[in-house]
Amino acid sequence: MGRVGQLKDFSSLFDERILERSRGYRDAGMVTSVAQSADDGDLWHARVAGTLGFYDVDIRIHRGMVISAACTCPYGQKHSYCKHVGAVLLTIADRQGERDRRSSGDTLPDDASKAVRWYWHSQFPGGVSGDAVDVLDEQDWDAVRRVLESGLGMSDAQSRLVSLIRSNGSYAKQQSCDGGNGGETVANMRLLVPLIRPTDITQLPHGWFTVLEAAYEHLSDRAGLRRLYRMYILMARTLPEAVYVQRLRSVSGEQWQEDCDAIVDFANRHPFEITYGGNNPAYERLLREEQLTQAAASYCYRGSDNHSWMYLLDLVAQADPERCKSWLNVMLLEPDSELYRMHSDDSARYVEAWIRRIETVFGEDFAGDLASRIISMFPRRDQLRARLEPYCNADDEAKETEAVNELADNPR
Repeated sequence: MGRVGQLKDFSSLFDERILERSRGYRDAGMVTSVAQSADDGDLWHARVAGTLGFYDVDIRIHRGMVISAACTCPYGQKHSYCKHVGAVLLTIADRQGERDRRSSGDTLPDDASKAVRWYWHSQFPGGVSGDAVDVLDEQDWDAVRRVLESGLGMSDAQSRLVSLIRSNGSYAKQQSCDGGNGGETVANMRLLVPLIRPTDITQLPHGWFTVLEAAYEHLSDRAGLRRLYRMYILMARTLPEAVYVQRLRSVSGEQWQEDCDAIVDFANRHPFEITYGGNNPAYERLLREEQLTQAAASYCYRGSDNHSWMYLLDLVAQADPERCKSWLNVMLLEPDSELYRMHSDDSARYVEAWIRRIETVFGEDFAGDLASRIISMFPRRDQLRARLEPYCNADDEAKETEAVNELADNPR
């Protein structure tokens, strides 16, 4: 990525809630590309994965100031600064910060230490003055590390990981918060909104593992952090947890390829675990950023939902284009598919997002043929027709008109 003047604070451009969602998109690796224009150094272009496929983002930055922005998402048609624009700006700022940290030699994170510090203060509000956690010396933290590594079964991390995923209740991130919100946890929100301060061990992002993570941070134990981050990636079930791909990259250094291979090897040997309880957004981020086509195909064909398929479609297509086309035909041309159960415009927009994504990966002819055949299946769904007709070529439209007229003359 080309150089740009140090990006100045842009938070005032966004509604606070939108900026928080931008951080979630950034952390989940939904920004799939960022490039500076070769002809106009002030112009930046990016693609961001969203609810309905991928959106294009253009941002003009001059001397570190954001001058203008545009996004092709529905919200972006009326507002310049949507969550996708925010995610791109946060990504640019992060990459600048990463360069600065590399140049200073300081690349170890301290996120777990901050979370544990808040937890400590909530438990011992009248204890040691100052930052109580920081009074622990290296021997203290080494004792914490040894106790937790033994208690958490880290001597056989892979077996422990399988056990954690299958138990589905012992892993802190899967416990509901006070009052219950459909499984959404304070722990996971802590990753997204750092100002949420944990007051209970289960409100730390990964429970006792977070305390062990803090010990590794204090002891500058890169090997320990790498091992934990690999576990976090394989256990991830929420978007904020995808941030651990970037954190692993930041501490792996020359061992990055080794860590990637270890994660993919576990996923291939334990396909049930990798999607147990839902899709794995952290693993999906790794697949996309490393362009792991065969691993992406294995992941999708072994039970991922439609959202993951859309996100990774280009990678699966590279692995085996004909098999991928066959899968798309089965998925999109089944009248009883969940894609067509609702007759709303939202449902039609989602089908359109699929056709648009397919057009990007396989070209206009294949996408146009699918669009025409879908319209033929549901000739009375006007909203679906309006969304898909622009993707049909002239011959397809003529055939479709003939089919609809025939149906009108001979209703069932």
